[in-house]
This record gives sequence, C-alpha cells and structure tokens, in this order.
Amino acid sequence: MHIWQISVAAAFTLCLTGPVHARSCDGTQGTTPKAHPDVIQGVPSCPEDDGNIFLTPDGSFYTMQCCMHQSEGTKLIATVHTSGYDDCINRCSETDNCNGFQYIYGDSGNERTGDCRLYSSAMFSTQKCGNTLHDWAFLTDPPVIEAKQEVQLACSTKCPDADGQLYKAKNKQVFHMDCQKRHGTAWFHKTEKDTLKACINSCASYIGCQSVDFHQRTRQCYLGKHQGEPAVQASGWASAHSMGCSGACDENEACSLNEPAEPLLENVIPPASESGQTPSQFSAPANLDITCDSNNNQVVKIDGKNYRILCGKQFRDPVTGYKPVESFTECLELCGNTDNCSSVDFYDPHGGKTCYMFTSNQEPPYEHSNIWAAVQV
Repeated sequence: MHIWQISVAAAFTLCLTGPVHARSCDGTQGTTPKAHPDVIQGVPSCPEDDGNIFLTPDGSFYTMQCCMHQSEGTKLIATVHTSGYDDCINRCSETDNCNGFQYIYGDSGNERTGDCRLYSSAMFSTQKCGNTLHDWAFLTDPPVIEAKQEVQLACSTKCPDADGQLYKAKNKQVFHMDCQKRHGTAWFHKTEKDTLKACINSCASYIGCQSVDFHQRTRQCYLGKHQGEPAVQASGWASAHSMGCSGACDENEACSLNEPAEPLLENVIPPASESGQTPSQFSAPANLDITCDSNNNQVVKIDGKNYRILCGKQFRDPVTGYKPVESFTECLELCGNTDNCSSVDFYDPHGGKTCYMFTSNQEPPYEHSNIWAAVQV
C-alpha cells in the first residue's frame, strides 16, 4: 500500500472533463510506482500524468498509467463505448466491483477510440503497450495529508492534555475542556481555585452554571452561563462548558487522576458587581446534605465556615448547648450560628438526631459508632 500526500483543497476540486492532450510515451512507464505522486486536476494526460492520482465522482482515487495494458490476473467485467476519458471514468464509478479500467485512445484493428474496458482485482501494471493507444488506471488508497501527531494523557484535567477531553464533575455533570481558549462572556461569580478541575467542580455546585474560564497563572476562576464552545483564543487560559449528564471519565475510576477528593460544598454569594462587570442573575445553592456515607474525612464549607467530618468519633467536653435537629447539615448550621461553637457531635443520626455543641477545636479523642462528629478547621 502506498501513502500519498495531497492538498485537501486540490483533491476535491478535480473536474474530470475535457479532451485528452497529445500523447507520447518514452518507454519508462510501468517500472515502479511513483514515489511521490501528485493529485491532478482535470482529465489526466499522458505522459505528464503517468503515475499520478486522480479523483472520480464517487470519491475514489485512481493511479494513472500511460501506455500500459491491464495488470496481470485482473478480470474483465465489461467493455463499453464512451464519449471520452471522463465518461470512461464515470462508467467505472457506476459499476459494481470495478476497480480498474483501460481506455482506448485511438482506432486500431477492432478497437475504437472511446472503448472502455472495466476490470476487477486491478493493481499496478507492468504490461507495456506495444503502441501509445492504451492507458490503464487502477483503484488506489486515498492520499493523506501531513498532520502533527500528539500524544495526550487520557482523562487529564490539566492543560495541554485536557484539551478536547471530557470531565465528569462530582454531581455527574459532564464538561468539555478546551486549552488556550476562554468564553469571554458575562460571568456571575469569580473565585480563586488551584486547578481547572477545582474550577469546574465549583461551577457544578451552582444551579444554572454552564461554563468556566480559568486563568492558569493567577488561578482566577470565572463562572458563567455560556452554553457553547469558547470562541476567544487566549494564551494562558483554560475553559470548560457543560454537556449535560452523559458519559465521560468518572471520578475515582480507572481514568481518574487519583487525587484526594476536593470539598465542593460552597454557599458563596457573589458581589453585585466586580471589575466593571455586571453579573447575570443566578441561583446560589442551599447547603447540601452532609452524611458520613459521602463526606467522612472531607472538609466541607457550610455558611462560610469549614468543617472536617469525622464519623464514629465523640467529644466528651462540657457542651455549650444542644438541640434536636433533622440532619447533620442542620447541626453544622446551628453551630455556625452559635457563639463559642467550634465542634459538634450529631448523636443517633438514624434515630433521635440531637446536635451537641462544643468549644473544642481539636479532633475528638473518643470512639462512638452512633455519633457523627465535626470540627472547624
């Protein structure tokens, strides 16, 4: 199989019409395939186009051999009379199993100008013509263009490897990532994040967030509602936009980066205006439901305060207060709104559900299977 190089624009503007030019052959035809064939425009002419490639109307590519008979072992399908070389080409394109043809250029014996013989199993021919009246063409592999071969790390969220890849955030929303681009559209919230991945997860924690622009050096993360691809070329930036909840590389699966889970439970209210921008309307999320099944040993943010979740632990210090609550999240909210509360025990999470508050800012030293604890960090 031969690999040919081609200008894509030239390949698809070929027009196989017009008369065949005056011909002669110097006897060098049929020796070896041309190392670097051109893709010709118009009807091929001999001997100039010997060994070159032309495109047929059905998108097939053929190699031209001037003053040559059909290749050995090929099978004749039919002989048809045509109005010219382009008509012969079209007849082969329209015939099942035709992958080679011989065109008769001039009258000779029983052969007439315009006779077109259609063949199957065609290949490069070494069968020279005794005169200049026969041309041979056979189906060949499509030409190729040079393309830069790049190797990317699968499922990366860091540029440049992240370019064009998908990332599934922790809420199962899928984002398409682009490097060296930004959306440049109005944003509703600006925050600082260490990575593009963290920026995307921040977006996923807001209802209605559809896009992010992330400046890699300053770590500025802009959250927006643009639902399309980024249009602005921008060195030093990375961006992502939501594609809904379809397949992508899952967190904590084989393709993940194996990084520790990041807290993404945020309740940040953006300023009314920042840097001359007018933020669009948005819906800030309520505090999400905190449970030991999902958040053990994670740091979560509730009402602007960070808590480390420690399941199966217990404080035995004097309490600053206690109250029945409906959830662990409500217990943390209660602590955040109570003076001198730095830690909590959520007792009997599947039964009585009572929140006990403490001043300690150290991790609890005791074990208790029916208590979920948390301490401010």
